[in-house]
Amino acid sequence: MTKPKFFTIVLVTACFAAQPVLFSAASKAAPVPSGLAAQTGLVGEFSGEWRGKDDSSGTLKVKFSRGQDSAWTAQSVFAFEGTEIPTTTKSVKVDGVKVEFVLAWQVQGTSASSTLKGELQGDKLEGTYESTTAEGAATGTWKTTRTPARS
Repeated sequence: MTKPKFFTIVLVTACFAAQPVLFSAASKAAPVPSGLAAQTGLVGEFSGEWRGKDDSSGTLKVKFSRGQDSAWTAQSVFAFEGTEIPTTTKSVKVDGVKVEFVLAWQVQGTSASSTLKGELQGDKLEGTYESTTAEGAATGTWKTTRTPARS
């Protein structure tokens, strides 16, 4: 009878010794890929400003969402010389925390387009832009912050 008792004690001791390893492995959730977390975090409305290298500036509002086919969509409006300029989104690319979207717009009858590239960091989305107009190219920066969801 001492053999079974000894075996039970060894088995129980081995189980308790392995407990920290077993439970620590089980309690850790699988990490969420950073790209997926960033893409989920991009959904929502952002507002802020843009500033050109020529010291021009204005407000910028962008709303990102996922379409029925899971493709990214964006709606955007910016202000130029105090006038809000609606845009048409030509494309949206999301790669992890990086985003690139192309907007077409018109100012005073002149068609133009802008490519905005940025990076999402928490509730801040900011980056650079390049615009092409009939008058030439323009570059600058933009900074936005997530707008709290409306109740």
